[in-house]
Amino acid sequence: MSKKGQFLSNLLFLGVGNAVSKLTVFFLMPLYTAQLSPADFGTVDILINTAVLLLPLISLGAPEAVFRFMAGGAPAENVMAVGRRMLSVGLSLLLLILPLLSFFHVLRPYLVYLYFYVAASVLHSFLAHALRADGRYGVYALQQTFCTLLTVLLAVLFLRELSLGVKGYLLAVLLADAVTALLLASYLRSVKEWREATPSAELRRLMLRYAIPLIPTATLWWALSVSDRYFLLYYHGEAANGIYAAAAKLPALLTFAAGLFLEAWHFAAIKEKEEGRTALFERIYGALLPLLITLVAALILCARPLVSRIFSPGFADAALFVPFLAVSALFSALSSFLGSVYVVKLRSGASLTTAAVGVAVNLLLDIWWIPRLGTVGAVAATLFSYLAVFLWRAVHCKRVMPFALRVEKLTVATLLLLVTAALTVRGAWWWGIPTAVLSVLPFAHELLDSALTLLVYGKKILQKTTKKQKSS
Repeated sequence: MSKKGQFLSNLLFLGVGNAVSKLTVFFLMPLYTAQLSPADFGTVDILINTAVLLLPLISLGAPEAVFRFMAGGAPAENVMAVGRRMLSVGLSLLLLILPLLSFFHVLRPYLVYLYFYVAASVLHSFLAHALRADGRYGVYALQQTFCTLLTVLLAVLFLRELSLGVKGYLLAVLLADAVTALLLASYLRSVKEWREATPSAELRRLMLRYAIPLIPTATLWWALSVSDRYFLLYYHGEAANGIYAAAAKLPALLTFAAGLFLEAWHFAAIKEKEEGRTALFERIYGALLPLLITLVAALILCARPLVSRIFSPGFADAALFVPFLAVSALFSALSSFLGSVYVVKLRSGASLTTAAVGVAVNLLLDIWWIPRLGTVGAVAATLFSYLAVFLWRAVHCKRVMPFALRVEKLTVATLLLLVTAALTVRGAWWWGIPTAVLSVLPFAHELLDSALTLLVYGKKILQKTTKKQKSS
């Protein structure tokens, strides 16, 4: 299969897995909002985001390092050996950190659940990254789908049938991750004869040099995405944070759309020869940009009916915040794509610097706006901080790997999307339809090209898999 066909094949597998995962979580929102009060949902949100903060520290960047070096051609046995040692250190570190979290009254009743939640998530991520690095995208999608469906079954059991509340939510996710991790470990052991290896000091040094900057980078991304929720919790309580957290679930569908590209894209970009990478980056960015803008426009217009049909009445105010959070998600996704330049070039330090810029902007605006404006201030701070990251990376990436970012078209589309969002929030969504359409029009040609490409390669994708999957 050609590289383009292989990329689209991987994209199809990831699309199926991610679609099941993200859309299932999306449609679970009625269950969550019915079984959890806004205050409980706010507590869950704080617990989950605390876990997200801990994950990069506990994993020590091992999943990402394993993916980058295995996909880059380093011996799998040696890479996995280094990764396992990194995880052992990280999980021991988690035991030392846990008592410190008891000082937070919101976390104190759930510390044991939090430990196993983080441990199961780290192990699952580590093994799933090994699957991707080995090119087994079909199995990767299958395990992702299995984990999601198991989460659904356990969520129904623990929340609706047993009424375990916050603990039930955590149990459903951690047990699904743990079972999936065990199955993945058995599968990898059966298909790969990875023996105990003694990796070279040079490989350990290179992997650690790549992985260590990813720890503060992930922490900064966490701060950028969720620090406003802690400010909301402090100044306005669990209920306000719960409404904001629920509103953020809808724009998460946009990051799902970007994830379809990015997970398959990283593998393709690493495998691509150096002389062809710039053209490949420009082509994939050109496909991603119009799709994201179209999804943002559609989500802005559909925000109110989606909230009213999916969330319980107590979460109705979430519709006020979805439109501008959708625009924020656009720049978050574009920034992540530009961050793949750093993955390919092994420039994790540059990724750290750009994330720090976004966090600085976000924290300053949070401190300034949230005490006075509440959730509105959190939404505005999120939008400006992701925009700052995108602009910084756009300038920096031109020096590392220059390719066309379609800045003029993106600027016009963004302004039109903001007008659409403002009209929707004010209840005049019918006036937002023309501006939403105008935001997409500059990219009509790219959308048509993307559709034609998928039609041409669709039959090939369904009939073939990657060479790796054929050999296995």
